[in-house]
Formats: sequence, C-alpha cells, structure tokens
Amino acid sequence: MSDLKKIERHGTVEKKIHSVVDSMGADVEYMFMNWAQANEAIDDVEKPTVVYILPPAGSLFFEWARVKDRPEAQIAFVAPTDFDFEGEANDDIIEQMKRLCVKFVKAYNDSGLFEPIEGKLPYQVLYDHLDHNVTGIVIEPTIKEEDGIIICEDEVRAEDEFEEEQEQQEEVTP
Repeated sequence: MSDLKKIERHGTVEKKIHSVVDSMGADVEYMFMNWAQANEAIDDVEKPTVVYILPPAGSLFFEWARVKDRPEAQIAFVAPTDFDFEGEANDDIIEQMKRLCVKFVKAYNDSGLFEPIEGKLPYQVLYDHLDHNVTGIVIEPTIKEEDGIIICEDEVRAEDEFEEEQEQQEEVTP
C-alpha cells in the first residue's frame, strides 16, 4: 500500500485524485474545475495536464459505519498543441495522452485510495472542442472510494451488542 492512503480520514475525492496526480511526478500538472473554467484555464497549459472535471453526478454508498463517495467523473488528459489540419501531430499528442492516462490509472490503482479501474475504459478525443489549442482524451470512470468517511465513532454494530447481551442472558439463565 502506498503512502497516499495516509490522507486525513475526511479528505475529499478531489484531494485524493490530486494526490494521485502529484505522485506521478513534476512533469505533470493538475487542474480541478468545471468545463467552463477549464475552457479558460487550459490556455495556460504548458505541459501535459490532468484535469479533474467537477463531477456532474454520483452516488453515496452507505455501509455499516462508513459513507463512500462514488462520483461519475470526467478526467481529461491534455497537452498544448498547434492546430494541425493534417492530423499527424495531433495524433501523436493523442497517443501521448493515452499513455499519460495509463500512467494515471496505474498510480490510481496503486494508491489504495480507490477500488481499481479495470476492464474497458472508453475515452473521447478532445480536439477542437475548447476555445484554446489543446489536444487530449477524456475518460469517464465512476470513482469508488476504498475507505470513505467514517460516520460513527463507535466501532461496534448494534447487532453485535444485541447478540452479546443475549449470550450473557443465556449464561445467567439456568
């Protein structure tokens, strides 16, 4: 298990994603914003960047003493480009962003913060969709927290206490 799991118990999914990107090294930038903000901020992208888009939806998964957030995420992997109407240069960047995505998924899976991303992961090519010159891909995984937020301080379930009380009563009753 990596050191990423040491994030404070009530850390947000966004903070955890940010820590995963930070673990990928200094040659990768990180942004967190909605698409409208990203459309403006992406103009300043100077190196490969992971953009965690503010999730439009998700679900909360309640277990015994925890709540786990499961946002339906959009994560873009982008790099600056000059528009190349021939497509060759942009195809190279798209391939580089696919490899950046693979590096991200490996770091994400190794972090222990989330259930692993496995199997088919569709992507969309991001080219000529924003006002600025970037090329990349966007994935839309459902992110599933591994630990979530602890919602009770007591580590004992009510059912366990009830069973223990019954056992004690049976021992006393002849």
